[in-house]
Amino acid sequence: MKIISSKSQIILAKIGIPTYKRRDKLGQNSSDKIILHKRDKILALLQFPLQSYTKEEQNLFISIMNTMTSQKPLIEEFSKTFNSNKRNDLSSIIQKASLQTRGVISFGIPIDIKNAFIQAPSLALILDNPALKKPLWEKIQKTFIK
Repeated sequence: MKIISSKSQIILAKIGIPTYKRRDKLGQNSSDKIILHKRDKILALLQFPLQSYTKEEQNLFISIMNTMTSQKPLIEEFSKTFNSNKRNDLSSIIQKASLQTRGVISFGIPIDIKNAFIQAPSLALILDNPALKKPLWEKIQKTFIK
């Protein structure tokens, strides 16, 4: 670690550059974040907010979701923090969030729930291997489009 003179610290502070950043408690709290993306009555689980995915992944996600929702769906995206050491913590968050939905589709996040649920590969994996689209489409038809 390099020590900065007090004069340099004052100059950096005046122009808005922090000289240090508080670290999270490493190893103390093993919490993770999950993104819940709801379109109409379908809940999708993502690892990151939709905007942080590549344009191709976003387009793939939207086209997959449009097969189950209207063309102009009501969209709601929010994140939830859970304790990654407690498997039930994630399941209970998903159960609560999916109470008023027709079902859940998880992209690359392994979970265990009983209701209408599809475990899909991650968006990047689907783009890398287009052969994964057909089994996913069959699951969507069987689960949501009856």
